Amino acid sequence: MKFFKPVKSFKDVNVAIEVFAELSASRLSKIMGFPLLDLKITEKEGKIGLLMDHLPEKADENAINIDKIRSALAFEEVILNIDLKEEHVLSKEKIAYIIDHGHSFNAWKPLYYIQEIIDKKVSRFNLWSNREKFMEGVEIINSVDDKNILEILRDTAEEVYQYNFCKLFDRNAMEETIDLSFRIFRYRKRILPSLF
Repeated sequence: MKFFKPVKSFKDVNVAIEVFAELSASRLSKIMGFPLLDLKITEKEGKIGLLMDHLPEKADENAINIDKIRSALAFEEVILNIDLKEEHVLSKEKIAYIIDHGHSFNAWKPLYYIQEIIDKKVSRFNLWSNREKFMEGVEIINSVDDKNILEILRDTAEEVYQYNFCKLFDRNAMEETIDLSFRIFRYRKRILPSLF
């Protein structure tokens, strides 16, 4: 069963940046092996939104993939996800996934707030992690070349731009989003070991 999450209908550039953040987190997690859902931007009944698997249950420490969940705390920190909470870890057939990355990178954050939190741990929920599992996540993140990260961010931003559902997300906004998201990622990657 699939779940369709329509984009917000109000006029704010963050509507597009939120979709960019959701898609980018999903695509980055895929190359790193962290347990996030595969998301696809699509149109359904005249509305643009994100299509994903439906997850019917709340996850817990008994998930089959608990070690991957624990190591994914490093991923949540590197993408500056300020909205990680226990309710955002759901499961299907005892396999857990972290959902809702619409407040990652620079989405819904003014620059002064990013500057305030950039050096701090932002996760409100630690994914049942410990230092060892967190550092495993750090190693995974460090194993991916920054060029691959930038390419994924660029491709994702271009796709969001092409859907043209937010007129405020023009080429300039797109380039600023790519640049700021990449800078956030690279900076947070350098300080990750200090964030557990």
